[in-house]
Amino acid sequence: MHTKKVMIVEDEAITALFLERNISKLGYAVCHVTDTGEDAVSFAQNNPIDCVIMDIRLKGPMDGIDAGASINHSIPIIYYSAFVDKETMNRLRAQPHHAILEKPASFEDIAQTIAEAVH
Repeated sequence: MHTKKVMIVEDEAITALFLERNISKLGYAVCHVTDTGEDAVSFAQNNPIDCVIMDIRLKGPMDGIDAGASINHSIPIIYYSAFVDKETMNRLRAQPHHAILEKPASFEDIAQTIAEAVH
């Protein structure tokens, strides 16, 4: 059995570090951390990934929803954001994804959501 690979796409450095440390503690390999949608899409196109944790508001012109729409739809995407207003939810509903976690999510919620996504 191979170690499941998770990519973190998050523009807040402290949140990215929190996710990276906790995802590693769960036994997953954090294969890439980025703060732009463009980099996330490029990395996903060229590397095997089992799951993506995707913030919605990112640095650069591409937000997380657009980045998620550009990533292979067989890769589960967990949107992780504080911005879950009605317009954002409507955009998310139109995209394939595995789950939506509202910030701040507990360690237990993150662990359970990733486990469901990769298995």
